[in-house]
Amino acid sequence: MFGEGRSRSKSTRSSYDPILLFWILRAVQFLKIGKFSGISLFFLFSVSACTGSASSKISPLAEKGVLDLREWNFSEDGIVKLDGEWKFQWKELTLSRPSETNSERSILTVVPGNWNQISDIEGLNSFQAYGYGTYSLKVLLGKDAERLMLRFQDAGTAASVFVDGKKIARNGVVGIDSNSSRPQYLPQYNSLSFPKNEFTITVEVSNFHHFKGGLWESIRLGTESEMQVFREDHANSEMFLFGSIMIMAFYHFGLFSLRRRDLSGLYFGAFCFSIGMRLLVTGERFLIRKFPDIPWEFWNKIEYLSIYVSVPLFVNYMDALFPGAFSSRIRRATQWFYSLLSVFVILTPASIYSHSMIPFELLMLMNIGWLIFILARLFYRGAEGASMALGGLLALTASSINDILYSQALVSTGYYLPFGLFAFIFAQSYLLSFRFSQAFLYIERLSDNLLEVNRAYSRFVPLEFLKFLNKENITEIGLGNQVQREMTILFSDIRDFTHLSEKMSPKDNFDFLNSYMRKMGPVIRKNNGFVDKYLGDGIMALFPHSADDALQAAAEMLQELEDLNRSRKEKKFEPIRIGIGLHTGTLMLGTIGEDQRMDGTVISDAVNLASRIEGLTKQFHTNLLLSESTYKKIRNKRKFRFKRLGKVAVKGKSKSSQVYEVVC
Repeated sequence: MFGEGRSRSKSTRSSYDPILLFWILRAVQFLKIGKFSGISLFFLFSVSACTGSASSKISPLAEKGVLDLREWNFSEDGIVKLDGEWKFQWKELTLSRPSETNSERSILTVVPGNWNQISDIEGLNSFQAYGYGTYSLKVLLGKDAERLMLRFQDAGTAASVFVDGKKIARNGVVGIDSNSSRPQYLPQYNSLSFPKNEFTITVEVSNFHHFKGGLWESIRLGTESEMQVFREDHANSEMFLFGSIMIMAFYHFGLFSLRRRDLSGLYFGAFCFSIGMRLLVTGERFLIRKFPDIPWEFWNKIEYLSIYVSVPLFVNYMDALFPGAFSSRIRRATQWFYSLLSVFVILTPASIYSHSMIPFELLMLMNIGWLIFILARLFYRGAEGASMALGGLLALTASSINDILYSQALVSTGYYLPFGLFAFIFAQSYLLSFRFSQAFLYIERLSDNLLEVNRAYSRFVPLEFLKFLNKENITEIGLGNQVQREMTILFSDIRDFTHLSEKMSPKDNFDFLNSYMRKMGPVIRKNNGFVDKYLGDGIMALFPHSADDALQAAAEMLQELEDLNRSRKEKKFEPIRIGIGLHTGTLMLGTIGEDQRMDGTVISDAVNLASRIEGLTKQFHTNLLLSESTYKKIRNKRKFRFKRLGKVAVKGKSKSSQVYEVVC
């Protein structure tokens, strides 16, 4: 991930261990059923990473420019790395430019490595990266050598590979200056047919574009069948990682599009996308194979930018996941630093911006230490999801440190970062999915609670009231919402309630009124009306569809009253008498009050007239009266008997009103 070859940025192991992949997949299965903690995931990764190669036989190392493989059985022991001491000649291209070879002096240097580490050649020190040279290794094979294949990854930054003086592979163009040299990174697989029992591998390398040069990667040798399997496994593993990571990226982009207030999905999706793009330009370098004519500089910038933007995205993701846990100053400083590095990569050539990898690695390690400290503190405090985030980060950290050490030729383990990323991303994906599921459950609970609240409020504010105002629930109602409609208003009142209440305690009064209202409310709703409000012992109801509904409800209310009085008579209580008045007219239905307290009400002269008509029932000693406007609106007049009482002066009105009695 961080070193380029052994000194440049990489994101893949030398070889992918199928046992490691198997156990990580098993870990994912446990994660899905919730039996695996984040810390357990880290330990699983650590143990799996130590499994090493599938072969139990240790590869021999070259000594003094000779690699003895006479005891190595390729069919049984597998692929071997041609690592160890190679002969190296500085400023010499012994095969492609033999006329310019002025000296046969060579030294021994360790491969894989970079020539910046060599310090015992005149004119070459640790600060000199640009130049060219020739590596050579004599390989000794046993009798009856099989058909072999050589895998050459890449070098810094152009190379040609020869076997016994015959060129079999190249990456870019090797030259003696920046004009004649052209860099390229591309894995090469080349057959050796049936090699001799002794042959020499020569690699000419030139570098004028990177701050470190040399043979960065191990060269591998194995049978054609083994190497083909290795190549397929390598490619399949990378494509598996790429596919998994990109699926997670777009999945979390989708989650963010559905819940934009939570930025963790956006940052995590962007982080996965940057890592996914990196996988395409490193390792088997699928994009470079697909578009080989695109300049090396472009792909190298993509390789650097993909990792430079991933760290601040990761930090922002953590901050979004655990708001307030991370220092905003450190987070902003981190973003500025990586933004400057990214601009530096975009504006300068690789010969300049490749130097930025060292400060990047140092700051990244500091950032990871900072994040681990914060997550460990959150874990100690029992923060939800901290264990999973910490376990994934520890797996990523372990693999990152390993890759940095390997890229600097300090260890010989190989690249494990893709699997650290795999463990980290699955842990974070599980954590985000858990967070989203918790949020979904919380929303479900809120939704259920809102339904309960609406049902509760509907006892105070009728649902019909909301519908007339074109509102779905009580939370949408605002001060001043109003609508104008023609409706029939029903007013009902208990006669002599004051006299009745004087004989009852306060509790008996409430019980009496509630038992009465329980009889009348369902009758009103049954006939397509709704109770606008209760007025002590009175009822105000609205019938928006027809006057017939209001009249039928009034008649049924009187019938219910008869049933109630029979029950009261059996208990030796006084009978109840009520008066009902109906009037049809245009009214305003809306909300009045102020910001902290509002109420739904009906404002209209028709409401006042309906109330006055109900009051006339006492004057005419009848139970049910209706206005002329209501009488004219009744479509089925044959169902009831009406008695015209004539025009009467209604209190508060200058004009007389025609009133009708309904004889039940």
